[in-house]
Amino acid sequence: MYTIMFHTLLQKQYGLHLKDMQKSKVGAGSDTWFLDCNEGKFVLKFPSKSKINHPELEPELCAFLRKNGIPACDFLKNTSGNFVCETDEGKPFTMQRLLPGNTPQWNTASQELLIESAQMLGRIHQVLQNYPPLPEGIGAGFFTYMTPERAQASYENSLSVAKKLGSRQNMAELQWRIDFIKHFPQWQFDLNKLTLRNTHGDYYISQFLCDNRHLTAIIDWTTACIHPVIWEIMRSFVYGAPCCAAGKIDRALLDRYLDAYCRYGTLNTYDIQNLYKLYLHQIAVCDYYGQYYSTNAHNREIYLKQAHLATRLLKNMDKYI
Repeated sequence: MYTIMFHTLLQKQYGLHLKDMQKSKVGAGSDTWFLDCNEGKFVLKFPSKSKINHPELEPELCAFLRKNGIPACDFLKNTSGNFVCETDEGKPFTMQRLLPGNTPQWNTASQELLIESAQMLGRIHQVLQNYPPLPEGIGAGFFTYMTPERAQASYENSLSVAKKLGSRQNMAELQWRIDFIKHFPQWQFDLNKLTLRNTHGDYYISQFLCDNRHLTAIIDWTTACIHPVIWEIMRSFVYGAPCCAAGKIDRALLDRYLDAYCRYGTLNTYDIQNLYKLYLHQIAVCDYYGQYYSTNAHNREIYLKQAHLATRLLKNMDKYI
């Protein structure tokens, strides 16, 4: 079904002739395909419907980034001159050129790649200061809605699902989370003091393309938004550094990561004081188990991987606060 649809779609909207196609195994949200055409290799993406996804903003943003030295996605316009297109059934999608490189696995980054990652994030924030404000990411709305009380209710619901399915590891972790969230610190964050920037929105190792273990491009800017910079610093470190796979943070290595980021980006004293707290708060109140159970996405196991990693980090929280 997809093959026939793609043949027709590509010829009609782009004048491209499909030879082969392969579904991406990376990413839990969007439905992404790698296309081999007579005219070259491309990526077709059906973005998932979500409040945090803004595919209509992505092509122009990436063009700006590329113009300013950030290796971002390169989108195609269709024959009508549009970046965001629709299938005959009205399903939106985008097309971009396939960039060379491979995506590393979580927690496999060398120290050299980690430093490149931090510097790239600093460069992104530096460049995007000259771009119009993007949608709100982790901001006032997040802290209003994502509370420990709501998290507890969500965990209790996910626990009931886990029990029905007999998922022993998930049951144990969810019960631990329920007990943990009842005594979670009532941290408050002053958004006026945190450094907020236009940013990628989902910057971590799964969005990297690498060649010979060096960073060559940053992909998937669909969730670009305004975040506290320390959240993306911590998250990208956690998913890249091998030590974090076991829920442990190498402080000396993280300090090097911060120094590399600050070659281009800036942090203030309040940022440093809340570096751990903000990220730990976010992973404490977000129910990745619930996301795993509620979605039919073909790669939904990624949500479960996120859940297990976040729980390991939270179990070591006392070491960092």
